Amino acid sequence: MRGFYQRHCVYLPAIAGWFVCSAALTAFNKVVFGANRGAFPCPLLFTSCHFLIQWTFSYSVSSLFPDFFGGAVVKNMSWKTYLGISLPCGIITAADIGMSNLSIVRITITFFTMIKSSAPIWVLLSGFIFGLFPITPTLIMVGVLITTGEVLTSFGEVEFDVVGFLLCAGAAVCGGVRWTLIQFKLQKLDPPLGGPIVTMRVLSSTMFFSMLALSFIIEKPWIRLGPESGTEYFSDFESGMKTILLGLSGA
Repeated sequence: MRGFYQRHCVYLPAIAGWFVCSAALTAFNKVVFGANRGAFPCPLLFTSCHFLIQWTFSYSVSSLFPDFFGGAVVKNMSWKTYLGISLPCGIITAADIGMSNLSIVRITITFFTMIKSSAPIWVLLSGFIFGLFPITPTLIMVGVLITTGEVLTSFGEVEFDVVGFLLCAGAAVCGGVRWTLIQFKLQKLDPPLGGPIVTMRVLSSTMFFSMLALSFIIEKPWIRLGPESGTEYFSDFESGMKTILLGLSGA
């Protein structure tokens, strides 16, 4: 029994934790960004602040405990190796999360979850492209079934929004590609990074700057949150502190 657990179930607690945190974060984003709920006008800026907090946290922890959390590996890494991992993986991750948060403004959580569940299709395709595993008839059948399910669910959605659907579908593509790309990049490292904290340290800097640039280009937060915007998020000190605490709670 112990051998069966080690072979097949050892990662189940981590996977279950990921599902719980993912569901909670999706619900949080819907409450904060949803058009009929919090309607925060700058979801990309909000998310870039989350990335900055993750970068600060991962950098601090991995620097204080370099041997345990892998900070020593990053410190000895060349800039070419660092940027070769951070830039492509960080940009595709920022695109995934950014489009996800923009889509959740326009569509329901149920529809969002259905569309995002197509990510395994893109994991399979990108994994085949990067040579991580071969395409088999079984994998093709799984992809066809998932695609069919996505088409059926989109037809059954009462509050169908084209822009929200396209943003969410784009996020699903980026999400599938990013998991494969990160695995492809990290498995070639010697010595390996060794854990999620140090991986976050490598990726979150690019994620932050990429998301911040997108926010400046798309949202123009100095206009949407400025004194002439009519919003109350930073109208006074108390409102500003509540907005900052709200951002910290989602990080």
